Amino acid sequence: MTLPLLSTEELGLRVEKRTLLKNLSISLNQGTFVAVTGPSGSGKTTLLRTLAGALTPAEGKVISNLDSNKSLAMIFQDLQLADGATAINNVLGGSLGRHSFLSTMFRFPAKERKEAYHLLAKFKLSGKTNQWTSTLSRGERQRVAACRTLLTKPHLLFADEPVSSLDPILAEEVLSHLKSSILSRNGCLVCSLHNDEQVAQFADIAIILDATEPNGWKLESLKENIK
Repeated sequence: MTLPLLSTEELGLRVEKRTLLKNLSISLNQGTFVAVTGPSGSGKTTLLRTLAGALTPAEGKVISNLDSNKSLAMIFQDLQLADGATAINNVLGGSLGRHSFLSTMFRFPAKERKEAYHLLAKFKLSGKTNQWTSTLSRGERQRVAACRTLLTKPHLLFADEPVSSLDPILAEEVLSHLKSSILSRNGCLVCSLHNDEQVAQFADIAIILDATEPNGWKLESLKENIK
């Protein structure tokens, strides 16, 4: 049986003195889109950051089965873009893990630049490639962050409300691109979403958090072929 890319055992989350979540045991399997939903304050961002290794759980543990050839990446809610760089250079930053500092000091390899331009075009940002990131709208910045993260070629991608500033049609296109890119390499996409229609359309599994009861979380299968 194939091991999950990542799993949790009796995971508990706490922020300051408030317990957000208790006893969460889940598996993040290859080829699945996992939606994390729940009202504001239920702990969606904290959960994603903990699963991604950016935060330490208060209880339980996170177990990673990713090997050296399978990477983990995250689209943070604050995007973490370089405002003093152009859109294309922000996207190219996603390839830095594959190259030495010297090899990118003057110019990124042609293959990386071609793929970065392709991603920007796919996300409808062809006209923004050389624009300073600080001058882009919030929605444009979200898409630049998505492009940069996809260029890292992750197998496990966490996305914290990556389409919150996009209109419904564009949000659907971005989620579709994220899903197809990650699942095409048999990876797993874990995405926090507020929109129930987006969850129903894209997700295989939903982790539904409860803002008032740490043990009130639910795990819901949304596709018939997912157990």
